[in-house]
Amino acid sequence: MNLFQIVPENFFKPLTSKYKNTYIDCLLLIYNTYKSELSFGVDKEIIIAELENYFDSASITEMIFDEDDHEIARDSRAKANAIIRRLKDSGWIEYELANDFKVKVNLFDYAATTIESFQKIIKNEELEYQSLVSQIHATLLNRDGYSKPYEYIIKRVLENTEELMVGLKKLNTNIKKYIDAITNEKSAGEIVQDFFIYHKDIGSKAYHRIKTSDNISHFRSSIIENLYAILNDQHLMHRAVQGYIELEQIADQVEAQDLLRSKILSIIAAFRNYDDIIAEIDYKNAKYIGSAVARAKFLLTNTNNAEGKISKILAYLADEFNADDTINLNDDVDDALLGIFNIFPQGFIDSDSLYVVPISRKMSLPEALGDNLGLSDAERALRKLALQERSKNRFSRKNINQYVETILHEKRAVLASTLPLESKRDLIRVIFISLYGRDKKSIYKTTPLDETIAANEFRFRDFIIERCE
Repeated sequence: MNLFQIVPENFFKPLTSKYKNTYIDCLLLIYNTYKSELSFGVDKEIIIAELENYFDSASITEMIFDEDDHEIARDSRAKANAIIRRLKDSGWIEYELANDFKVKVNLFDYAATTIESFQKIIKNEELEYQSLVSQIHATLLNRDGYSKPYEYIIKRVLENTEELMVGLKKLNTNIKKYIDAITNEKSAGEIVQDFFIYHKDIGSKAYHRIKTSDNISHFRSSIIENLYAILNDQHLMHRAVQGYIELEQIADQVEAQDLLRSKILSIIAAFRNYDDIIAEIDYKNAKYIGSAVARAKFLLTNTNNAEGKISKILAYLADEFNADDTINLNDDVDDALLGIFNIFPQGFIDSDSLYVVPISRKMSLPEALGDNLGLSDAERALRKLALQERSKNRFSRKNINQYVETILHEKRAVLASTLPLESKRDLIRVIFISLYGRDKKSIYKTTPLDETIAANEFRFRDFIIERCE
């Protein structure tokens, strides 16, 4: 379903207006007013009074709404009514007439969900990874919940796993955000300050917890084992599929079973891939720390070596060009300054500078394919016979079994020394007979003897070839 089949098309219009910050504050205020109510419905006068108090303390002198022929709201009540009216027109709220003929302001369910997301973004609350993992683990160990395995077990585990993985991905993204921020133009003092802020807000909190107390590895093996136990229990899976069909409204039994199995396997895959996410977080964390230290070290360099001199030159040039905002490298400035930016490669010939000059190849059109490609029927038949003959002469277990079956015929056992030994191929066949005779898949078995046989310059220890019972 499309989003705008649920929310009105101008739903986000207030958030794109020049008073977007005011609209956000008013929406949060309205949402918080509903906390003590039984539903998302409050008397309109209560909402208006709350908004009036907000505008009384705000610094906005007047509000001009250009979309309504320059409507101007000067006092707090006019501003509150104007905000309420526009939120209603945009589909955030609606009016309802109660039994006592008082007008109530109802917040739509999708609007409440959107405002909840705004609050989470503003608060930037960190996810407690261990609490989620322990909930998943406790849910799987709750034997009473298996009376309805999908409703009480699998669905809750799936939701908590998705929330856990989203939280880890947010942490991964936040580290990247800090890495990008450190690469911007900042002084050494600002970099060092950001470095400690990073450790306080990211490194020492969320990142530190997932490496210590919130380490998922404490529960991961047990979680995966219990999920596989659900998959392998046919009776349990049957009841889970029935619950899935009833709750998710899936008509086809086979489809429901496949979907449920894939969901459980996706949970297992998520916990198995946990190490990959943590590895990327480790890499980005190390990259951030390395970038911060390297940049701060470069800016604090004050030595007479090459690195220190380059640092002083760049700092001097930055001060010169920043002294006047209108100056740039293309203006008429001191040639000594511009000359520094004429960077060009320098080199000298030595053993490391020699390289093979690449040979450019001319592109040419490919030749047209002829009509005589492929094999004729006769050639294909000959090729097939050759492959069959080659396969027949291989010392495979199947061919050796057939050969032993032939030499035994109606006999119980024969000696290896009685087999033909006229060529190297015959000796190789004897070796394979001895090797395959130790395998239970063969139709015969071999028993070694102490006697050594010499025939046609070949020597080997004799052994008995006898049919398996």
